[in-house]
Amino acid sequence: MKTFRGCALFIAVVSLSASSAFCQETIQVQGPDTLILLVQKLNQLYQRQQPQVTIKVHGGNVRSAVPLLLKGDVDVLQSRGVLAPDANRPDIFGVPVGAEGIVIYVHESNPLNELTIAQVRSIYTGEITNWKQLGGPDQRIVLYGGESTSGVEQFFSEAVLRGAESFGYEGKTSTKELLAIIASHPAAIGFASFGLASHVKPLRIRAGSGSAAVEPSIANIRSLKYPISRYIYWYFAHRPQGAVKNFCTWIFSSEGQLVVEGVGFQPLDAQERLAGLQKLGLVEGAQPANARR
Repeated sequence: MKTFRGCALFIAVVSLSASSAFCQETIQVQGPDTLILLVQKLNQLYQRQQPQVTIKVHGGNVRSAVPLLLKGDVDVLQSRGVLAPDANRPDIFGVPVGAEGIVIYVHESNPLNELTIAQVRSIYTGEITNWKQLGGPDQRIVLYGGESTSGVEQFFSEAVLRGAESFGYEGKTSTKELLAIIASHPAAIGFASFGLASHVKPLRIRAGSGSAAVEPSIANIRSLKYPISRYIYWYFAHRPQGAVKNFCTWIFSSEGQLVVEGVGFQPLDAQERLAGLQKLGLVEGAQPANARR
């Protein structure tokens, strides 16, 4: 009798283990290396609530991941900014999961309060080297830049330099470090993610000479009103189902958006979060799956 009970217990344990292993689900996410940290942090927190789900993230070129998304080998494709339209992938659609902006900082003593993107570009390409050329003091401009590992440097090159070669600047490892050096150097200018520090002034930016100057506030970055801002997108080949659906619903929650903010991006406002849920068909009032932003 004892032997029978022991065998029954053994079979029950084995069955339970097999059942648990069978229930384990993996979500595959791929995109640029600079977005790997986002998914790693999301996975850490999400697994506390859904331990049976693992989110695996892979870096690499976005374009090379598109065929994998279409084949179903990848569930989510990450992108910094909108993917260029392509007739070969008409069914791919994206939703924003966060926003990022590049802020231009100067010392608080600098009399300038705004610049155009073209002026910022001229500063970083060496066409403008002294603040007096912009109506400021007769001081040589000292250039600093944000960290390269987070994607800020690449974004600056695309959105501001627009293919032009940089004159050369000293890069800093974090926004905090950049703000600290600018606070101690009256002739400095630097670019980085959104941040606040004493003795440092963020400049308003004009998209062009005839455009209004826009403050780099959190609200303006979230809404993309600020000229040097963009969304972080997640792309899909079809509306998510099962574990992917639950995970996508969670990232639009307050908890999920806190993770987005924790890695240096701006969380979406309530309206954009609702729009994302609707586009993915996760709430009523869903938009067509192939609707593009």
